Amino acid sequence: MQKPTLTIKDKTNILLVVAVGVLLISIPIGFEKIDSSERGYYAIHVVSLIFGLFLSVLGFLTYREFKSTRLLMVFCAFVAITIAESTSWINLFYPFFDNAYGIHGYITHSLILVMLSFFIVGIFRSD
Repeated sequence: MQKPTLTIKDKTNILLVVAVGVLLISIPIGFEKIDSSERGYYAIHVVSLIFGLFLSVLGFLTYREFKSTRLLMVFCAFVAITIAESTSWINLFYPFFDNAYGIHGYITHSLILVMLSFFIVGIFRSD
């Protein structure tokens, strides 16, 4: 079995670059266009977007290194989650479909965030 070439430091750097990039874009938009009642929902989408982009980048780099169909499917899954979160994020300030800012929205998007968090923890484990 091949050992991946990305180190923990490389992964941390990728995560920091993605996080800073997303935050530089999302914070000004969030303060300008999102009212205070939607800020929690907005924060969930921003963090999910950061995690989804990070996992997509790592998925792409890993697929490119090992050329496995399974890794391609994992990469596609992360891209699909990232697209879904991006769409919900954009919909908050440019509504193109109905929003339901109830407890259901918080629970479903929080579960997506928890799922992405578990993937992040798994990537940074070194056992």
